[in-house]
Amino acid sequence: MEKVSICAAINEKKKAEFFQTTESLQPLINNYCKDLKINIDSKNNVSIFIIFEDKKQLENYYQRTEFNILKGSVKSLCHNINIEINDLAVN
Repeated sequence: MEKVSICAAINEKKKAEFFQTTESLQPLINNYCKDLKINIDSKNNVSIFIIFEDKKQLENYYQRTEFNILKGSVKSLCHNINIEINDLAVN
């Protein structure tokens, strides 16, 4: 099992755009991973957890357009971003 975690703080003025983007991407991304969870707390901190079956699935799908849009959205709409694959930082 391969795990990707993305943690960030959503910019206050860009919350609506972030919610719209992740809501529309979620069903598409679910087609390419075993599990996807997006948690947002009351202080607008977001935690995204993506589970892939194995390394091959991670390598084949993590660079797909849907994941690149998700990563780009986080990078443009959030700050204090931390991305890890199997608990190793990839920033």
